[in-house]
Amino acid sequence: MPSRAERRQPWERAARGLGLVLLLGALVLAWRAVGRGDTRRVHVAVDGGLSPVMRDSLAALAAAGDSVSWSGSVAAVIASAEAVREPSGATRFNVVADSATALGDSLGLIDSLSAGAGTLTTEGVRGQFAANSSGTTASVAARTAPALGRVLVIGRVGWESKFTIAALEEAGWLVDARLRLSDTITVEQGRSTAPNVGAHAAVVVLDSLLGAETANSIARFVRAGGGLVLSGDAVRPRALAALTAARVTGVESGEPGAFQEGEPLHALPFHALGALTSDAVVLETRDDVSAVVARRVAAGRVIQSGYAETWRWRMQGEAGSVEAHRAHWSRLVGTAAPAEAFVARTQAAASRESAVTSPAVIPSATADPAPLASLVDALGPAQADAPASAPARDPLPPWLGAIALLLLVAEWASRRARGAS
Repeated sequence: MPSRAERRQPWERAARGLGLVLLLGALVLAWRAVGRGDTRRVHVAVDGGLSPVMRDSLAALAAAGDSVSWSGSVAAVIASAEAVREPSGATRFNVVADSATALGDSLGLIDSLSAGAGTLTTEGVRGQFAANSSGTTASVAARTAPALGRVLVIGRVGWESKFTIAALEEAGWLVDARLRLSDTITVEQGRSTAPNVGAHAAVVVLDSLLGAETANSIARFVRAGGGLVLSGDAVRPRALAALTAARVTGVESGEPGAFQEGEPLHALPFHALGALTSDAVVLETRDDVSAVVARRVAAGRVIQSGYAETWRWRMQGEAGSVEAHRAHWSRLVGTAAPAEAFVARTQAAASRESAVTSPAVIPSATADPAPLASLVDALGPAQADAPASAPARDPLPPWLGAIALLLLVAEWASRRARGAS
Protein backbone atom coordinates (compact mmCIF):
# COMPACT_ATOMS: atom_id res chain seq x y z
CA MET A 1 0.00 0.00 0.00
CA PRO A 2 1.49 3.39 -1.03
CA SER A 3 2.45 5.68 1.70
CA ARG A 4 0.92 9.12 2.29
CA ALA A 5 4.00 10.79 0.80
CA GLU A 6 3.75 8.68 -2.36
CA ARG A 7 0.04 9.55 -2.77
CA ARG A 8 0.88 13.23 -2.39
CA GLN A 9 3.58 13.32 -5.15
CA PRO A 10 1.22 13.42 -8.24
CA TRP A 11 -0.65 16.36 -6.73
CA GLU A 12 2.58 18.16 -6.00
CA ARG A 13 3.81 17.63 -9.57
CA ALA A 14 0.51 18.97 -10.92
CA ALA A 15 0.70 21.99 -8.62
CA ARG A 16 4.28 22.71 -9.70
CA GLY A 17 3.27 22.41 -13.40
CA LEU A 18 0.35 24.75 -12.88
CA GLY A 19 2.60 27.20 -11.08
CA LEU A 20 5.11 27.15 -13.91
CA VAL A 21 2.38 27.84 -16.48
CA LEU A 22 1.04 30.73 -14.41
CA LEU A 23 4.55 32.13 -13.97
CA LEU A 24 5.22 32.03 -17.73
CA GLY A 25 1.87 33.69 -18.42
CA ALA A 26 2.66 36.44 -15.94
CA LEU A 27 6.02 37.03 -17.60
CA VAL A 28 4.37 37.32 -21.06
CA LEU A 29 1.80 39.77 -19.75
CA ALA A 30 4.52 41.82 -18.10
CA TRP A 31 6.58 41.92 -21.32
CA ARG A 32 3.56 43.11 -23.31
CA ALA A 33 2.75 45.74 -20.69
CA VAL A 34 6.33 47.02 -20.76
CA GLY A 35 6.24 47.20 -24.59
CA ARG A 36 3.07 49.29 -24.52
CA GLY A 37 4.56 51.52 -21.93
CA ASP A 38 7.52 52.36 -24.23
CA THR A 39 5.32 53.89 -26.98
CA ARG A 40 6.47 57.47 -27.64
CA ARG A 41 4.71 60.55 -28.96
CA VAL A 42 6.75 62.67 -31.37
CA HIS A 43 5.48 66.03 -32.61
CA VAL A 44 7.44 68.22 -35.02
CA ALA A 45 6.87 71.94 -35.55
CA VAL A 46 7.62 72.55 -39.23
CA ASP A 47 8.61 75.88 -40.74
CA GLY A 48 8.91 75.64 -44.53
CA GLY A 49 9.15 71.86 -44.78
CA LEU A 50 11.34 68.96 -43.75
CA SER A 51 14.28 67.47 -45.56
CA PRO A 52 13.50 64.13 -47.24
CA VAL A 53 15.88 62.36 -44.85
CA MET A 54 14.16 63.79 -41.75
CA ARG A 55 10.69 63.12 -43.20
CA ASP A 56 11.53 59.48 -43.98
CA SER A 57 13.08 59.01 -40.51
CA LEU A 58 9.89 60.19 -38.85
CA ALA A 59 7.86 57.93 -41.14
CA ALA A 60 10.01 54.99 -39.99
CA LEU A 61 9.25 55.84 -36.34
CA ALA A 62 5.53 55.90 -37.14
CA ALA A 63 5.79 52.54 -38.89
CA ALA A 64 7.53 51.12 -35.79
CA GLY A 65 4.53 52.02 -33.62
CA ASP A 66 5.35 55.49 -32.32
CA SER A 67 2.82 58.29 -32.58
CA VAL A 68 4.21 60.93 -34.96
CA SER A 69 2.48 64.18 -35.90
CA TRP A 70 3.40 67.61 -37.25
CA SER A 71 2.14 71.15 -37.44
CA GLY A 72 3.35 74.35 -39.03
CA SER A 73 3.52 76.16 -42.35
CA VAL A 74 4.41 74.31 -45.57
CA ALA A 75 3.60 76.03 -48.87
CA ALA A 76 1.94 74.12 -51.70
CA VAL A 77 4.63 74.19 -54.39
CA ILE A 78 5.31 71.50 -57.00
CA ALA A 79 8.12 71.27 -59.57
CA SER A 80 8.70 68.84 -62.42
CA ALA A 81 11.32 68.54 -65.14
CA GLU A 82 11.24 67.22 -68.68
CA ALA A 83 13.86 67.11 -71.40
CA VAL A 84 13.41 69.40 -74.38
CA ARG A 85 13.76 67.21 -77.45
CA GLU A 86 16.07 69.60 -79.23
CA PRO A 87 19.85 69.65 -79.74
CA SER A 88 20.23 72.48 -77.23
CA GLY A 89 20.05 69.96 -74.37
CA ALA A 90 17.76 72.28 -72.41
CA THR A 91 15.41 71.22 -69.63
CA ARG A 92 11.85 72.46 -69.28
CA PHE A 93 10.83 73.05 -65.67
CA ASN A 94 7.16 73.30 -64.74
CA VAL A 95 6.20 74.94 -61.45
CA VAL A 96 2.88 75.36 -59.64
CA ALA A 97 2.71 77.43 -56.45
CA ASP A 98 0.24 79.40 -54.35
CA SER A 99 2.52 82.44 -54.06
CA ALA A 100 5.47 84.11 -55.78
CA THR A 101 8.30 81.68 -56.39
CA ALA A 102 12.06 82.09 -56.80
CA LEU A 103 13.63 79.70 -59.32
CA GLY A 104 17.27 78.74 -59.17
CA ASP A 105 19.90 76.03 -58.87
CA SER A 106 22.93 75.34 -56.68
CA LEU A 107 24.69 78.43 -58.05
CA GLY A 108 21.90 80.88 -57.24
CA LEU A 109 18.80 82.60 -58.55
CA ILE A 110 17.80 82.10 -62.21
CA ASP A 111 14.33 83.62 -62.50
CA SER A 112 11.12 84.27 -60.61
CA LEU A 113 7.46 83.41 -61.05
CA SER A 114 4.28 85.00 -59.79
CA ALA A 115 1.62 82.91 -58.08
CA GLY A 116 0.13 80.18 -60.22
CA ALA A 117 1.65 77.92 -62.85
CA GLY A 118 4.64 78.68 -65.05
CA THR A 119 7.35 77.13 -67.19
CA LEU A 120 11.07 77.85 -67.41
CA THR A 121 13.23 76.42 -70.18
CA THR A 122 16.93 76.70 -69.52
CA GLU A 123 20.30 75.05 -70.07
CA GLY A 124 23.26 74.37 -67.84
CA VAL A 125 21.50 73.82 -64.52
CA ARG A 126 24.05 73.04 -61.82
CA GLY A 127 23.11 70.66 -59.05
CA GLN A 128 19.34 70.60 -58.63
CA PHE A 129 16.67 72.95 -59.87
CA ALA A 130 14.86 74.54 -56.92
CA ALA A 131 11.58 76.44 -56.64
CA ASN A 132 11.22 78.32 -53.34
CA SER A 133 7.79 79.62 -52.35
CA SER A 134 7.20 81.16 -48.91
CA GLY A 135 10.16 79.31 -47.42
CA THR A 136 9.23 75.92 -48.87
CA THR A 137 11.55 74.51 -51.53
CA ALA A 138 10.61 71.95 -54.17
CA SER A 139 13.66 70.48 -55.88
CA VAL A 140 14.11 68.23 -58.91
CA ALA A 141 17.02 67.00 -61.01
CA ALA A 142 17.52 68.44 -64.50
CA ARG A 143 16.85 66.16 -67.45
CA THR A 144 18.38 66.32 -70.91
CA ALA A 145 17.27 64.48 -74.03
CA PRO A 146 19.41 61.70 -75.47
CA ALA A 147 21.26 62.18 -78.73
CA LEU A 148 18.60 62.81 -81.38
CA GLY A 149 18.55 61.53 -84.93
CA ARG A 150 18.88 63.52 -88.12
CA VAL A 151 16.13 65.49 -89.86
CA LEU A 152 15.14 64.78 -93.47
CA VAL A 153 13.71 67.81 -95.34
CA ILE A 154 11.67 67.06 -98.47
CA GLY A 155 10.62 70.06 -100.56
CA ARG A 156 11.22 72.20 -103.62
CA VAL A 157 14.31 74.24 -104.36
CA GLY A 158 13.41 77.71 -103.11
CA TRP A 159 13.49 80.17 -100.25
CA GLU A 160 11.34 78.12 -97.88
CA SER A 161 13.48 75.00 -98.13
CA LYS A 162 16.72 76.99 -97.99
CA PHE A 163 15.91 78.86 -94.81
CA THR A 164 14.15 75.96 -93.10
CA ILE A 165 17.31 73.89 -93.51
CA ALA A 166 19.42 76.84 -92.32
CA ALA A 167 17.26 77.33 -89.21
CA LEU A 168 17.45 73.65 -88.25
CA GLU A 169 21.21 73.45 -88.79
CA GLU A 170 21.76 76.60 -86.76
CA ALA A 171 19.71 75.07 -83.94
CA GLY A 172 22.03 72.04 -83.94
CA TRP A 173 20.02 69.52 -85.97
CA LEU A 174 21.84 67.38 -88.52
CA VAL A 175 19.92 67.75 -91.79
CA ASP A 176 19.53 65.53 -94.83
CA ALA A 177 17.56 66.96 -97.74
CA ARG A 178 15.89 65.96 -100.98
CA LEU A 179 14.73 69.02 -102.94
CA ARG A 180 12.85 68.91 -106.24
CA LEU A 181 14.23 71.28 -108.88
CA SER A 182 12.07 69.92 -111.70
CA ASP A 183 10.15 66.79 -112.54
CA THR A 184 13.39 65.06 -113.46
CA ILE A 185 16.05 66.79 -111.37
CA THR A 186 16.48 66.41 -107.59
CA VAL A 187 19.06 68.08 -105.36
CA GLU A 188 20.19 65.95 -102.44
CA GLN A 189 22.12 66.67 -99.24
CA GLY A 190 23.41 64.42 -96.49
CA ARG A 191 23.85 60.72 -95.90
CA SER A 192 20.34 59.39 -96.51
CA THR A 193 17.42 60.76 -98.52
CA ALA A 194 14.99 58.02 -97.46
CA PRO A 195 13.47 58.24 -93.94
CA ASN A 196 14.90 55.66 -91.57
CA VAL A 197 13.96 55.25 -87.89
CA GLY A 198 17.51 54.22 -87.03
CA ALA A 199 18.94 57.41 -88.57
CA HIS A 200 16.24 60.09 -88.51
CA ALA A 201 14.22 61.67 -85.74
CA ALA A 202 11.75 63.42 -88.04
CA VAL A 203 10.84 64.26 -91.63
CA VAL A 204 9.84 67.78 -92.68
CA VAL A 205 7.69 67.95 -95.82
CA LEU A 206 7.43 71.30 -97.61
CA ASP A 207 6.26 70.01 -100.99
CA SER A 208 2.63 69.08 -101.66
CA LEU A 209 3.64 66.90 -104.62
CA LEU A 210 4.87 63.56 -103.33
CA GLY A 211 5.33 60.40 -105.32
CA ALA A 212 3.69 57.19 -104.17
CA GLU A 213 7.02 55.61 -103.23
CA THR A 214 8.07 58.60 -101.13
CA ALA A 215 4.66 58.81 -99.42
CA ASN A 216 4.71 55.11 -98.58
CA SER A 217 8.21 55.33 -97.08
CA ILE A 218 7.15 58.32 -94.94
CA ALA A 219 4.03 56.47 -93.74
CA ARG A 220 6.11 53.43 -92.74
CA PHE A 221 8.60 55.73 -90.97
CA VAL A 222 5.87 57.42 -88.92
CA ARG A 223 4.13 54.19 -87.94
CA ALA A 224 7.48 52.77 -86.83
CA GLY A 225 7.97 55.69 -84.41
CA GLY A 226 9.34 58.60 -86.43
CA GLY A 227 8.08 62.19 -86.46
CA LEU A 228 6.53 64.08 -89.37
CA VAL A 229 6.09 67.83 -89.85
CA LEU A 230 3.81 69.05 -92.67
CA SER A 231 4.08 72.79 -93.22
CA GLY A 232 2.71 75.48 -95.51
CA ASP A 233 1.54 74.29 -98.92
CA ALA A 234 2.29 70.70 -97.87
CA VAL A 235 0.07 70.88 -94.78
CA ARG A 236 -2.22 68.21 -96.27
CA PRO A 237 -0.73 66.35 -99.21
CA ARG A 238 -3.17 63.87 -100.72
CA ALA A 239 -0.65 61.05 -100.56
CA LEU A 240 -0.44 61.37 -96.75
CA ALA A 241 -4.11 62.08 -96.02
CA ALA A 242 -4.39 58.98 -93.83
CA LEU A 243 -1.82 60.41 -91.40
CA THR A 244 -3.17 63.93 -90.96
CA ALA A 245 -5.35 65.29 -88.16
CA ALA A 246 -7.05 68.16 -90.04
CA ARG A 247 -7.79 69.52 -93.49
CA VAL A 248 -7.39 73.00 -94.92
CA THR A 249 -10.64 74.94 -94.59
CA GLY A 250 -9.37 78.26 -95.92
CA VAL A 251 -6.30 80.19 -97.01
CA GLU A 252 -5.48 83.69 -95.76
CA SER A 253 -2.80 86.10 -96.87
CA GLY A 254 -0.44 87.74 -94.40
CA GLU A 255 -1.53 90.88 -92.59
CA PRO A 256 0.34 94.01 -93.79
CA GLY A 257 2.44 95.65 -91.09
CA ALA A 258 2.24 92.68 -88.72
CA PHE A 259 6.04 92.33 -88.67
CA GLN A 260 6.43 95.92 -87.48
CA GLU A 261 3.66 95.46 -84.92
CA GLY A 262 5.42 92.51 -83.29
CA GLU A 263 3.01 89.88 -84.69
CA PRO A 264 5.27 87.96 -87.11
CA LEU A 265 3.02 84.91 -87.41
CA HIS A 266 0.13 87.15 -88.51
CA ALA A 267 2.34 88.46 -91.30
CA LEU A 268 2.68 85.02 -92.88
CA PRO A 269 0.27 83.40 -95.36
CA PHE A 270 -1.93 81.01 -93.42
CA HIS A 271 -3.77 77.77 -94.10
CA ALA A 272 -6.64 77.48 -91.63
CA LEU A 273 -6.98 73.96 -90.23
CA GLY A 274 -10.41 72.52 -89.51
CA ALA A 275 -12.45 69.31 -89.58
CA LEU A 276 -10.20 67.86 -86.90
CA THR A 277 -10.08 64.15 -86.24
CA SER A 278 -11.26 62.88 -82.85
CA ASP A 279 -7.67 62.33 -81.67
CA ALA A 280 -6.28 65.67 -82.87
CA VAL A 281 -4.56 68.01 -80.40
CA VAL A 282 -4.49 71.73 -81.14
CA LEU A 283 -1.08 73.15 -80.23
CA GLU A 284 -1.51 76.71 -81.49
CA THR A 285 -4.26 78.98 -82.81
CA ARG A 286 -4.37 82.20 -84.82
CA ASP A 287 -7.46 84.34 -84.28
CA ASP A 288 -9.26 81.36 -82.73
CA VAL A 289 -8.52 79.20 -85.78
CA SER A 290 -6.36 76.10 -85.47
CA ALA A 291 -2.87 76.86 -86.77
CA VAL A 292 -0.73 73.95 -85.51
CA VAL A 293 -2.30 70.54 -84.92
CA ALA A 294 -0.78 67.26 -83.75
CA ARG A 295 -1.83 63.65 -83.89
CA ARG A 296 -0.33 60.32 -82.83
CA VAL A 297 -0.21 57.66 -85.54
CA ALA A 298 0.81 54.21 -84.28
CA ALA A 299 4.21 54.81 -82.60
CA GLY A 300 4.90 58.14 -84.35
CA ARG A 301 3.67 61.75 -84.28
CA VAL A 302 2.40 64.01 -87.04
CA ILE A 303 2.48 67.82 -86.78
CA GLN A 304 0.60 70.04 -89.22
CA SER A 305 1.54 73.73 -89.32
CA GLY A 306 -0.63 76.06 -91.36
CA TYR A 307 1.99 78.79 -91.63
CA ALA A 308 3.44 79.17 -95.15
CA GLU A 309 6.42 81.09 -96.51
CA THR A 310 8.06 81.25 -93.10
CA TRP A 311 11.24 82.50 -94.78
CA ARG A 312 9.61 85.95 -94.81
CA TRP A 313 9.77 85.96 -91.02
CA ARG A 314 13.54 85.57 -91.16
CA MET A 315 14.11 88.01 -94.04
CA GLN A 316 11.53 90.73 -93.37
CA GLY A 317 11.02 90.57 -89.61
CA GLU A 318 12.28 92.99 -87.01
CA ALA A 319 15.30 92.51 -84.72
CA GLY A 320 15.44 89.00 -83.29
CA SER A 321 13.45 87.48 -86.15
CA VAL A 322 16.29 85.14 -87.16
CA GLU A 323 16.43 83.63 -83.67
CA ALA A 324 12.62 83.44 -83.48
CA HIS A 325 12.38 81.72 -86.88
CA ARG A 326 15.08 79.25 -85.79
CA ALA A 327 13.29 78.50 -82.52
CA HIS A 328 9.98 78.04 -84.35
CA TRP A 329 11.35 75.32 -86.62
CA SER A 330 13.40 73.61 -83.92
CA ARG A 331 10.32 73.47 -81.67
CA LEU A 332 8.16 71.96 -84.44
CA VAL A 333 10.71 69.24 -85.17
CA GLY A 334 11.35 68.61 -81.45
CA THR A 335 7.62 68.17 -80.83
CA ALA A 336 7.39 65.60 -83.63
CA ALA A 337 10.60 63.77 -82.64
CA PRO A 338 10.12 60.49 -80.76
CA ALA A 339 10.12 60.33 -76.97
CA GLU A 340 13.29 59.62 -74.99
CA ALA A 341 12.53 55.97 -74.32
CA PHE A 342 11.92 55.24 -77.98
CA VAL A 343 15.10 57.04 -79.07
CA ALA A 344 17.11 55.08 -76.50
CA ARG A 345 15.69 51.75 -77.69
CA THR A 346 16.36 52.61 -81.34
CA GLN A 347 19.94 53.65 -80.67
CA ALA A 348 20.59 50.54 -78.58
CA ALA A 349 19.30 48.31 -81.38
CA ALA A 350 21.40 50.13 -83.97
CA SER A 351 24.61 49.97 -81.91
CA ARG A 352 24.82 46.91 -79.67
CA GLU A 353 28.46 47.51 -78.87
CA SER A 354 27.81 50.86 -77.19
CA ALA A 355 25.68 51.77 -74.20
CA VAL A 356 22.27 53.34 -74.63
CA THR A 357 22.71 57.10 -74.89
CA SER A 358 19.68 58.08 -72.86
CA PRO A 359 20.58 60.31 -69.90
CA ALA A 360 21.44 58.68 -66.61
CA VAL A 361 19.15 60.45 -64.16
CA ILE A 362 20.15 59.24 -60.71
CA PRO A 363 17.46 59.85 -58.09
CA SER A 364 18.83 62.07 -55.37
CA ALA A 365 18.10 61.57 -51.70
CA THR A 366 17.63 65.34 -51.36
CA ALA A 367 15.26 65.87 -54.31
CA ASP A 368 11.70 66.64 -53.25
CA PRO A 369 9.42 67.79 -56.10
CA ALA A 370 6.32 68.17 -53.90
CA PRO A 371 7.25 68.84 -50.23
CA LEU A 372 3.73 69.29 -48.84
CA ALA A 373 2.27 66.28 -50.63
CA SER A 374 5.22 64.11 -49.58
CA LEU A 375 4.90 65.20 -45.95
CA VAL A 376 1.16 64.50 -45.80
CA ASP A 377 1.67 61.13 -47.48
CA ALA A 378 4.35 60.13 -44.97
CA LEU A 379 2.93 61.53 -41.70
CA GLY A 380 -0.68 62.43 -42.41
CA PRO A 381 -2.28 65.89 -42.43
CA ALA A 382 -1.04 68.65 -40.15
CA GLN A 383 -2.44 69.06 -36.64
CA ALA A 384 -3.29 72.47 -35.29
CA ASP A 385 -1.40 71.93 -32.03
CA ALA A 386 0.90 69.38 -30.45
CA PRO A 387 -1.17 66.49 -28.99
CA ALA A 388 -1.46 66.24 -25.23
CA SER A 389 1.05 63.93 -23.60
CA ALA A 390 -0.20 60.46 -22.86
CA PRO A 391 -0.68 59.62 -19.13
CA ALA A 392 2.22 57.74 -17.62
CA ARG A 393 1.71 54.00 -17.55
CA ASP A 394 3.11 51.62 -14.94
CA PRO A 395 5.23 49.14 -16.84
CA LEU A 396 4.27 46.44 -14.25
CA PRO A 397 0.67 46.68 -12.95
CA PRO A 398 0.17 45.82 -9.21
CA TRP A 399 -1.86 42.65 -9.92
CA LEU A 400 1.14 41.13 -11.68
CA GLY A 401 3.16 41.58 -8.45
CA ALA A 402 0.42 39.87 -6.43
CA ILE A 403 0.42 36.86 -8.80
CA ALA A 404 4.20 36.56 -8.65
CA LEU A 405 4.13 36.68 -4.79
CA LEU A 406 1.39 34.03 -4.65
CA LEU A 407 3.40 31.73 -6.93
CA LEU A 408 6.49 32.12 -4.79
CA VAL A 409 4.54 31.27 -1.61
CA ALA A 410 3.01 28.22 -3.32
CA GLU A 411 6.43 26.97 -4.42
CA TRP A 412 7.87 27.48 -0.89
CA ALA A 413 4.92 25.63 0.69
CA SER A 414 5.33 22.75 -1.76
CA ARG A 415 9.00 22.40 -0.96
CA ARG A 416 8.34 22.51 2.81
CA ALA A 417 5.67 19.83 2.48
CA ARG A 418 8.19 17.55 0.72
CA GLY A 419 10.75 18.23 3.41
CA ALA A 420 13.04 20.23 1.07
CA SER A 421 15.15 22.96 2.56
